[in-house]
Amino acid sequence: MSSNELDLLLRDGGLAKSSLLPSIVTKRIEETLHSLPARSTLERRTKRLRAYAITAASIAVVGGAFASYVVFSRDQPTDMAILPQRSATEHQSETVRTPVIGSLLDDSDMEKNGPSVTDQGITLMIRDVTYDGYEMAIRYSVKADKEIDGYYMDAVLAMDNREIGKVGYVNSKEQNQLNHRYEKFDSDRYEGAINTWKLGYSDYRPKSFRLKVNATNIGGQAGQWSLDIPVSRTPDIIEINPDLTKKDDVGTLAIDRIVLSKLSMQLHYRFEHNGPDDESWLGVEVTDEQGYHYGSHVSRSDHDLGYMDLIPVTNGAKTLIVRPFYDDDRNNINIELADLYHTSMLRQPTEDEPLILPMGEAGDLKITKIEYLADKTVVYTKDPIPSGSGFAIQDENGNLVPIITLAIDGETEFKPIPKDARLTFLTRPTFPRIYIPELEVRVDLPQR
Repeated sequence: MSSNELDLLLRDGGLAKSSLLPSIVTKRIEETLHSLPARSTLERRTKRLRAYAITAASIAVVGGAFASYVVFSRDQPTDMAILPQRSATEHQSETVRTPVIGSLLDDSDMEKNGPSVTDQGITLMIRDVTYDGYEMAIRYSVKADKEIDGYYMDAVLAMDNREIGKVGYVNSKEQNQLNHRYEKFDSDRYEGAINTWKLGYSDYRPKSFRLKVNATNIGGQAGQWSLDIPVSRTPDIIEINPDLTKKDDVGTLAIDRIVLSKLSMQLHYRFEHNGPDDESWLGVEVTDEQGYHYGSHVSRSDHDLGYMDLIPVTNGAKTLIVRPFYDDDRNNINIELADLYHTSMLRQPTEDEPLILPMGEAGDLKITKIEYLADKTVVYTKDPIPSGSGFAIQDENGNLVPIITLAIDGETEFKPIPKDARLTFLTRPTFPRIYIPELEVRVDLPQR
């Protein structure tokens, strides 16, 4: 992993949705919806696709901005252990995706029956698919004729013939993973959910398509489970056209359109800064009146700011708060590995005795739990990661642990790590954002 990649990971990464770092994902955006295009291609793309690529870059920062990826805070991201120079990437995004397990496994979807396929005595059923034109959530069930020990799944998903990502494949170095959650209900039955988290930045989002699911391993059993399912955009979408504008000597912020669904929130806005583009790093952040952070977008130029694909609004939220800010230039310079904070994990962290990671003036980050699973390692944080910051994990040989998905509601997923591994957490000195209160816009949300 290069030092540039690590630098990205440690920085926040954050549009509303993300992808991985250019050096990691840069070759695959033409081939898959979850990769980052080469810079020459990136510049030829539309602003929307560039924003998507940037988000991915930010996500990569979440895991370890210095060398390979970054842990995404709710500011996008983000997925997380590289810290590349911003000169290599002209803007970044932060993203946050809500976990699908909590919202989608505890509802009536568990009683739905849908298309299924059986192989090797294991049945894979797709219970439900929800698509809002930007993001997609898939509820599935696995039932076997014997006990499933050490459950995991290797699967590739595609819209029509365009791959959108995968789950599993723990030995693969690829990082274009989808968000995957599952729960064990019986020794032979699992319920799971898969969602996309950066599809909104793709240029292929049709009103209807064929979802193709191809699984090659379930619960350690190799086989072939293929399904081809018609999917159409859900009508359960709310569109808001607030037509709100704030103007001041420093610039203008206008909110043009907001699209809401249970899967995502799309924000279309205009931010015009009255000053030279190279004066400082600019950003726009989205929160609500409860302080919940949905994501942000950071760029060297206001021309790259205008659209964010965010997580859905939380229950009870009444007002969205959109506010521009200046990002401290010290957050956007390359940093040497030796200048990062190195925190050794001497024991397993808990809620009562968390592992505290220093972030400099931005505060501290508390690791409260590490879950070691067959297909991934999940790191839990007590509070949202400070805006613009992230963390990476280094093993005892000095290698950065690859990240699978960005920080999502306090959960960041990495490739499997042995429970007895000696780990060091890397963070970079981070400086607070300077907000522009004169341009803050508040948007009232519809209440059901």
